[in-house]
Amino acid sequence: MVVPMKTFIKHLETTLIIALSLFIWISPAGAAEDMFDMDLSSLMEMQITSAGRKEQPLSDVPAAVYVIDAEDIRNSAATSLPELLRMVPGLQVARISSSKWAVTARGFAGAFSSELLVQVDGRTVYTPSFSGVYWDMQTVMLENIDRIEIIRGPGATLWGANAVNGIINIITKAASDSIGIYAEAGSGNYEKGFGSVRYGKQLGENTYSKVYVEYHNRDAYSFDPSVYPATSPTYGYTNSLISAENDASDDWQMLNGGFRFDGDINLDTSWTLQGDIYSGDEHQKVYPYYTENNILPALEEDNSTVNGYNLLARWQQSGTKNSSWILQAYYDFTERDEIFAKQTYKTIDLDFQHRFQLFERNDIIWGLGYRHVTDKYRSSDLLVMDPAEQTMHLYSFFLQDDFSLIKDKLTFSLGSKFEHNKFTGYEVQPSARLLWKPSQQQSVWTAVSRAVRTPSRFEQDITVIMAKTPIPPDYTTVAIQRMQGYPDMDSEKVISYEVGYRYAESNRFSADLALFYSQYHDVREYSYSTAGAQISNDAEGFSKGLEVSFQYAPVNWLETQINYTFMDVRMKTAGATNPLFNTNATVLSYSSPRHQVSASANISLLDNVKLNLFGRYVDAIKYSSPSVLSKVDAYFALDANLIWKITENFEFKLAGQNLTDPEHLEFMSEYFTPPTEIGRSIYGQLSFNY
Repeated sequence: MVVPMKTFIKHLETTLIIALSLFIWISPAGAAEDMFDMDLSSLMEMQITSAGRKEQPLSDVPAAVYVIDAEDIRNSAATSLPELLRMVPGLQVARISSSKWAVTARGFAGAFSSELLVQVDGRTVYTPSFSGVYWDMQTVMLENIDRIEIIRGPGATLWGANAVNGIINIITKAASDSIGIYAEAGSGNYEKGFGSVRYGKQLGENTYSKVYVEYHNRDAYSFDPSVYPATSPTYGYTNSLISAENDASDDWQMLNGGFRFDGDINLDTSWTLQGDIYSGDEHQKVYPYYTENNILPALEEDNSTVNGYNLLARWQQSGTKNSSWILQAYYDFTERDEIFAKQTYKTIDLDFQHRFQLFERNDIIWGLGYRHVTDKYRSSDLLVMDPAEQTMHLYSFFLQDDFSLIKDKLTFSLGSKFEHNKFTGYEVQPSARLLWKPSQQQSVWTAVSRAVRTPSRFEQDITVIMAKTPIPPDYTTVAIQRMQGYPDMDSEKVISYEVGYRYAESNRFSADLALFYSQYHDVREYSYSTAGAQISNDAEGFSKGLEVSFQYAPVNWLETQINYTFMDVRMKTAGATNPLFNTNATVLSYSSPRHQVSASANISLLDNVKLNLFGRYVDAIKYSSPSVLSKVDAYFALDANLIWKITENFEFKLAGQNLTDPEHLEFMSEYFTPPTEIGRSIYGQLSFNY
């Protein structure tokens, strides 16, 4: 008898959940002891580069740091970068649709989150239109990643504007670490088909190369019409269009590839040349969408495309312990064509940094930067960017001194970034940090920092049609409500106070804790009236929170981790007529959950079989204003996979995501799209490494 695919998937899901439950209670006798024979105290000596723009052990970093390494990636069920970031305390990762995410640190989540600086091998991947990240365009092959360093809290002193609440630095493997052939292929109910191939080769005595190509095809999710009321006084639409068809039509395909060359001139000098290219088709339904001829909003099908490529060169001179420098340059081209706008960006970036010592106890690092961005927009009936083309220049200089007050015990860091941008002119972003090491296994640190988020083209030059309302008595005249940019938009500013503690005294247990309090001024808000909405700098407030992470390996075949995040964000708005917030109201939880808990277990069942579990609880996203139309309920999700190493070269993975719930809502998008529920996903993957 032929079993329908949907029935097969349903039975497979049920079987996998039962199997996972049994595995939790079965003691894996005879499991390989070396699979988790890891000294957790060695975490303190893990080398971090993103916090201080230099290699330093984690124990010497006066900041809230988390590292996702290659083994963490291999053990996860993730198929994309944002899914990997779910395991990081202090980060909020919510899937909006098949291809869109809201990713942020310490609050202010959204599809257009702009308080987080994201880099790939030192190349900034922000989008000038809103100073944030289109995560669907970050097509990094997961097997190519060496580690992901996440710094929570301001990092603007070294990295500049928009590193307001954190930094994510994705570091790929060197060509010398990618010798041979790697290939993988897989399929599932939502992961309809994916695969990648990488080949690395040694070209000379000190020269290495690698090339790769990757493809994925992801299926569409479903709308959730129940979260919208029948009508909306704010936007003037009904949910009948959503109710009529629950298919979100947000399936998407992406093809990308790239290369990397690494070489050593001598023991002190090295160079890197790398590049990537990608192209994708993304489907979505845009709602509400207004054209010149329609009064009521329309649910429009949009077959959008994304394309881009980049080329990066780096020259590094190690020199001696007292002196080293790095010169880096890259060119980045991106193009995004959607129904409401076509965006094209060309970026040239130059960066130089120099590290040296004047005295035995100080370590000075300074640098210069220049960025040239040219953008071009094709407007639509819904959205107009004026002017349509613009060129922006960014100049920067930074200086920081790490001074050892007590050798190997107490270090004080003081520095600042100085930038000049087109929108607000000169910006100064200083920080002071203190690190105390009572022992080799413990670190205590504290910091105070100032950072800014500079305005974007979206906030200054945009006009968006929000609604068209027929005017009585004859209804032949139409009032158009628009959202207008604010040409005098100022930078958003934050002063953040942090304190943290790390502990890893044995090879079985480690702990990491961070507390923060941040004050925000001149924050972007939307003031509404009968004419529409006006973007301004009239909001202010604070955020405070706690981030805790524990790792525990009670036996050789089991490694566990639990993370907890508490976050309280309160913003006071000044909008006189704002239907989303009461006049001068304090808004709680500003698009962010107050509580998040995640737990993972990596279990060696046999010499060649591993079980990996990852569960997460995300609190509801609520607002204090009674006029807000909807919320996202709390949810629990479980991801799991079984990894079977068939031979030395072949490996099979059976993975499931969101196993505890057929589908759930994670975020209410502001991206012109209806609310989309994220479905349960099952996929299988076969990989080959030689």
